[in-house]
Amino acid sequence: MFLKILAVFFIVFSTSIKAASKELVIGCTTKCDMFFRLAFKRVTPVGLKIRLIDLSEYGETDFSKLDGIIIPGGADIDPRYYVGQVEPELADHIRSLDHLVKYSSEGRRRDPFEFEFLKRYFNDPSTKNLPVLGICRGMQVLGVSQGVPLYIDIKTELGIRNRRFLFDRINLQPEASLINDLFEITSFKAFKRHHQGLRVNYFNDHADRWPHLKITSFSNQGLIAESLEFMNRPVLGVQFHPENDFGFERKIIFNWLIREALKRDNEIIATISM
Repeated sequence: MFLKILAVFFIVFSTSIKAASKELVIGCTTKCDMFFRLAFKRVTPVGLKIRLIDLSEYGETDFSKLDGIIIPGGADIDPRYYVGQVEPELADHIRSLDHLVKYSSEGRRRDPFEFEFLKRYFNDPSTKNLPVLGICRGMQVLGVSQGVPLYIDIKTELGIRNRRFLFDRINLQPEASLINDLFEITSFKAFKRHHQGLRVNYFNDHADRWPHLKITSFSNQGLIAESLEFMNRPVLGVQFHPENDFGFERKIIFNWLIREALKRDNEIIATISM
């Protein structure tokens, strides 16, 4: 009897040590700032470590070495990445607003890297369970990578204030979705820093082009898309900034990424309590 108890203790102790040494590697397509580190510090369960790496500092990414991916917020996307995929009339309209695009060295650096990165990700069967979280620009990059165009400037095109340093009420769509499963409420407020966004009317009018995509929440009377979900992969885009917000949405969003990352390791997921 004593030997059986000792054996059980040894197994539990060994498993605990193994769990304690578990490290998830989360790749950021540009450096994840202190807000991301703080967000993970607040939500990472005991016995788990999160290591954030800047993927732009490496050569071609080895997806097998990653447990998750974050595409952070940041610079405007150059319209050339989507203007060629829309009808001529809309393309002309987008070009007419080119003076409202905030071109930057950050955008010139990130655009080619992130779109090539996502092309490889979506074309690689081995990444089908590798989770991706896109935030603000990151959600827009996810949409554009699938051919969804953007509003060049929300104030000019939609007649409402650009959503810079504001809290918007996010309204969840009633149908089944990941965002509904995560939040279990119909609306919440979240922090915003953007003046562009997915072109909602265009997306709705051409929804048959994207059967694998779903916009699952909106703000401002349905004018601004707030979450984009992929039906065929663990990919979630949010237009708001959970890393900058100290509310419950930060915990929910980053816990989702951790859980999805842990699913890739069936051995360890049973040993760590969320």
